[in-house]
Amino acid sequence: MLPPRIRLLIAALTLWLGATLISHGAHVAGAVCCVGTVALTWGYFRVGSVWLALAAYRMGNVEQMSVHVRRVRWPRLLSPRYRGYYHWLQGVGLAIEGRIAPARDHLLQARRWRFRTENDRSIMECQLADMAIRCGEPAQAWSHLGHARTLRHHPRVDTLIASVEARIPAEAR
Repeated sequence: MLPPRIRLLIAALTLWLGATLISHGAHVAGAVCCVGTVALTWGYFRVGSVWLALAAYRMGNVEQMSVHVRRVRWPRLLSPRYRGYYHWLQGVGLAIEGRIAPARDHLLQARRWRFRTENDRSIMECQLADMAIRCGEPAQAWSHLGHARTLRHHPRVDTLIASVEARIPAEAR
């Protein structure tokens, strides 16, 4: 996936090329370039904000992540993968704001969609477990952590799993 700015640059270049080809009589080739421009631009507006939000989240810039997530105007038009990331990041932002119930709802919605990696899904399951603990449902948290353990993930996620697990009362395990 190309960064959104690169996509917009390519879109501008294909638009320029299409206009040039049309002005020189190559109408079909020019039209193909213009259609490519529309497709790249649509892709930018369709997934650009989610892509930027995910990049900000991975860099630890949660404030910028929240800004980008709020820019998504039509989440229902997102592809299945980006819709999952949208709900995940929306849930993270709401949890940071202290809005636990809507955060949990978004994380549960994210669970229904595809993720690019099992590592991302494992992290999201840990966050769901955290939400369950905050909502007073330790058995549900244990279930989420069990799912997080079964997914292939980076060794650093094991630390996250252990830290969330330590907050679950022994009787709920």
